[in-house]
Amino acid sequence: MSTTPPPHDHHLPYAEADLGEVDGTPFSQSAAPDGRSVRVSGTCPRCHGRTGTEFRRGNPGTGTKGLFDRLSGRSGGTAQAEPEPLHGEVHFCECGHGHPSIPSDVRFVGCGASWRIAP
Repeated sequence: MSTTPPPHDHHLPYAEADLGEVDGTPFSQSAAPDGRSVRVSGTCPRCHGRTGTEFRRGNPGTGTKGLFDRLSGRSGGTAQAEPEPLHGEVHFCECGHGHPSIPSDVRFVGCGASWRIAP
């Protein structure tokens, strides 16, 4: 049985809300078109808007070559292990909607939620 996800709640007021660890089912991770980033996309667990973030790879000292090689299908590269962005990063709602009461100087335009994705 398929369930329809809730619609994006555009009227939900902005609030900085740490949601802790959330189910990773509605999220995916893929190599970004630029070939130097990883894109994590899904649905915000607070406002249900589509959200996505690109994480740059290959910056000096970040130990990213091994992850990038796995995502792109290349072999070789034995860089030190780095957590995958899907499970190793804090994610923020970037639905792009200016929710009511959103401050003018926010870094991420969305509902204010942040979360980690459970492995």
